[in-house]
Amino acid sequence: MGGRWAARPDAGAWTTAAPSANPFDDHWPAPQALDEAGLARIRDAHANAARRADRLGFDLVELLAAHGFLLHSFLSPITNRRTDSYGGTLANRMRYPLKVAAAIREVWPRPKALGMRITGCDWVEGGITTDEAGILASELRAIGFDYVCVSSGGISQQARPAVAPGYQVPLAAAVKKASDIAVQAVGMIVSPHQAEAIIAGAQADFVALARGFLDDPRWGWHAAAALGADAAYPPQYRRARPEHWPGAALAHAHLPGE
Repeated sequence: MGGRWAARPDAGAWTTAAPSANPFDDHWPAPQALDEAGLARIRDAHANAARRADRLGFDLVELLAAHGFLLHSFLSPITNRRTDSYGGTLANRMRYPLKVAAAIREVWPRPKALGMRITGCDWVEGGITTDEAGILASELRAIGFDYVCVSSGGISQQARPAVAPGYQVPLAAAVKKASDIAVQAVGMIVSPHQAEAIIAGAQADFVALARGFLDDPRWGWHAAAALGADAAYPPQYRRARPEHWPGAALAHAHLPGE
């Protein structure tokens, strides 16, 4: 996020929606503050999207309430300046995200996993705290969600996260301690041993990786070998198993963070 918009409304860009009509930054156009009709429309659109995902055969849905997106902007006091029942107190700021969550829970099959990515910290004074994130996680568990993924930031240009390997793991650990829901840690988790330490230390119940897999699409296989576990290989790749391919040992020796 950041920078200038490539297109403004007068150049054909759509008008975005938000809890309050405050732009992200000085050079950004103001969003439209949602009224009751708009809130209901977007809630129902989330539920319909979950129905489509089920029909298409997806096994998991993760609702996004982080990184400055709509539900995060309702939760954060930085962006939510409403004076009605959706703004002010934490209970009010959670009201709309929990309505959307409940609408999805109603249509998403119980045997399939359902989670929400939430924000553990806005990295801005006056923003979301880990205590508030823990309360939200408990509310989601009461609705019937299976887990939360704890991320952070993205709500303001003034945010200054202290980015380093595993920098968001303490946020996940705090939410896990404050709630009984399963917690996923994310953010600069690099090596298999780092990931294993997070789980073994009860800081989270599982981890998510993105850039690790973008860098190495076979990260899971390499992690299994590094940790002394086994992993299934499709027939086309069996000759690359560690016992058949001496290059595997060289690759594992150079995995970062070990």
